[in-house]
Amino acid sequence: MVDLWPYLGFDNPDPEFTAPEPLGFLCNVAVGMRLWQPPSSDRWLALTIGQADREFPFELLAAIGEVSPLPA
Repeated sequence: MVDLWPYLGFDNPDPEFTAPEPLGFLCNVAVGMRLWQPPSSDRWLALTIGQADREFPFELLAAIGEVSPLPA
């Protein structure tokens, strides 16, 4: 499980900091995400459940990529 809270930038001293998209969107709708990388592949898969607001439905969000979705 990857905790998304640190990527919101609340602890970043730069007041202009914003997380790059789509990470910024994920941080605002989900608390954490599951991330897998098959051993024989450069690709990764991430899954999370998010809700933009209490009045909106929960959504299953999936992403596949070739580079790390998380900043170093």
